[in-house]
Amino acid sequence: MPGTGEKKRLLFLHTGGTLGMLGGEPGPLHPAHYAENVFPFVKGLEEKVELTGLQICNLDSTDITPALWEEMGRAITERYDEYEGFVVLHGTDTMAWSATALSFMLQNLQKPVIFTGAQRSLAQLRSDARANIIHSAICATLNIPEVCLFFGSHLLRGNRATKTSIQSYDAFESPNLRPLVDVGVKLKYGAATLWPEGDFCFKSGFCTDISVITLFPGMSSLAIRRAIEAGARGIVLFGFGSGNLPLEGWSDAIAEASEQGVPVVVGSQCSHGWVDLTAYEGGAFALSVGALSAAEMTREAAVVKLMFLLGQELPIDALRAAWSVPLAGEISTPEARFLENPFGDGAFGDDTFGGNT
Repeated sequence: MPGTGEKKRLLFLHTGGTLGMLGGEPGPLHPAHYAENVFPFVKGLEEKVELTGLQICNLDSTDITPALWEEMGRAITERYDEYEGFVVLHGTDTMAWSATALSFMLQNLQKPVIFTGAQRSLAQLRSDARANIIHSAICATLNIPEVCLFFGSHLLRGNRATKTSIQSYDAFESPNLRPLVDVGVKLKYGAATLWPEGDFCFKSGFCTDISVITLFPGMSSLAIRRAIEAGARGIVLFGFGSGNLPLEGWSDAIAEASEQGVPVVVGSQCSHGWVDLTAYEGGAFALSVGALSAAEMTREAAVVKLMFLLGQELPIDALRAAWSVPLAGEISTPEARFLENPFGDGAFGDDTFGGNT
C-alpha cells in the first residue's frame, strides 16, 4: 500500500462498450481502438492517482462470454498486489452480468473492483462517460472490498445491480439493496460494505448448459422437460409475483427435473421484493418437490450463481446446500460482517465525503 502522500495505483481494464465506441448519429456504434483514447478525456485524474490501462478485449458487451469473465478475473488476480484498486470499463448491456460473475470468482476480495461504462461514447459532447470514469476512480480508492458497479450517481454492489433504462444516465438500479455510495456534491455512504472472511482467492468455472424460462399465462410445463432433453444441467424459472407457479403440471415437471439431478431455481418476474415460495400453493408445491428459491437475487445473480455452482462440479446435494449461502452478498444473511468506515483514506480529500444517508 502507498504511504502517506503517495498516489494510489489504479488499473483500468478495458473490455469495450459504448464508452469507447465511434460512430453513431446516424450509423451504428462500433468498438474503437482503446489505449490512448480514454485517459486524455479525464485529465486531472493523474494528479490524484497513478493510472495504468490494460485492454482485455474491445467488444460490444453482448459479445462478452464467461471465458472473458474469467480472463478479467485472472488479469485482476495476477496484478492484485500491484494496485490498490481496479476499474473495469464495460458495455452497459451485460455489465451487471460481468460484475456479478467477478463477485463470485474474486472470493474474499480486499480491494475495490469498480465496473462502469456510459450511455454515450466518450468522444461525444454530452457523454456521461467522463463523470462515470472519474467517480469510479474515486470509488476505487475507497475502503470498499467488493466488486461494484458505478453509474450515473450511485455505487451499487455488483451482484445486486441490474440495467433498467436504455436512455437514462441513471441506467442501473439495485432493487433490493440501497446503493453503497450516493454521489452528489458530497459522497454519502448507504448500505454497509461487506467484510472479507478469509484470504483472497480466485475461483473460476461456469456452466452455460442451463435454461432460463420466463412463464406466461397458459404456458405448458413441458418447457422444463424440453430444456432437459436439450441438455440443460440447470434451470432458472421466472414465475409470477412472489415466485408463484400455475398448479397445472409445473410441480410435477420440477419433481421430474429434481429426480434427474437438474436443479430448478424459481425467481420472480418482479424486480423488487423477495421470492417466497410458501406464499401460494403453486410455489409451495414447487418447493416441496425440490425447487430452490432465488430469494432477493436479481435475474443476473440467480442465473450467474447457478452457472457458477454448476461449474464447480458439485454433487447435487452439495449444490443445493450451497445455493442458500451467499457467495458475495447477493442474498442477505444476519451473520454477514460489515465495514464501519468504507471511505478510509480516499485519495481525493476529506471534503469529498459527507455522512451517512
